[in-house]
Amino acid sequence: MSRVLIIGDTHAPCMIEGYVDFLKDCKRAWKCDRVVHIGDLCDIAALSFHLKKPQHKDPIAEYELAMIQVAEITKAFPVCDLLLGNHDVLPYRWAKEVGIPEEMMRDFRSIYKLPKSWTIHPRYHQLEIDGCLYQHGDRGRSSAILNAKMEFQSVIQGHLHSKAGVEFYANSSSRIFGLQAGCGVDWKHAQMEYGIKFSGKPLVGCGIVIDGTTPIFEPMLL
Repeated sequence: MSRVLIIGDTHAPCMIEGYVDFLKDCKRAWKCDRVVHIGDLCDIAALSFHLKKPQHKDPIAEYELAMIQVAEITKAFPVCDLLLGNHDVLPYRWAKEVGIPEEMMRDFRSIYKLPKSWTIHPRYHQLEIDGCLYQHGDRGRSSAILNAKMEFQSVIQGHLHSKAGVEFYANSSSRIFGLQAGCGVDWKHAQMEYGIKFSGKPLVGCGIVIDGTTPIFEPMLL
């Protein structure tokens, strides 16, 4: 049985200041012995399929800035499970688009200099810990509790920045929960400006799951 700390989407270099210190405090307070990054470690806006401003089209400059935050995360959490999100795989989607075999691409670990002690799971992967499913959340547009009902199993996910918290569901024979882990992004960052028009803003925080039965959302004081 595990006490799991769930790191929300960080979208480096768009991670909000102080997020790593907040995560370390939560890990210590809840005595977590396992860490899961729920996905979208990096933003990779320069390779987005959406329209972007000219100043956001430099992948090298963005990569160099992202690496500073990635190094901060890996130093704080030398052992971690990373579930690759839709942003993390943008280079591979472009390779597929133009016909480059994935075998000719550098692997994600070497690109972002992740330690060997990090276990990297492919996009859409469902990691099972203590009977709960951990996933990035882009297997559909559904919230964690709706996905939990579809799986008949508790689900922990990220991806939806403006959703966070825990919902339970029970029938006559069992009880499950859905945990939206929030995120760690700064909506005021230039690469996040697409969200300025929305009233709802990112819910910055993290998740904790104790022994697969007790889910918690910890909001970060901003």
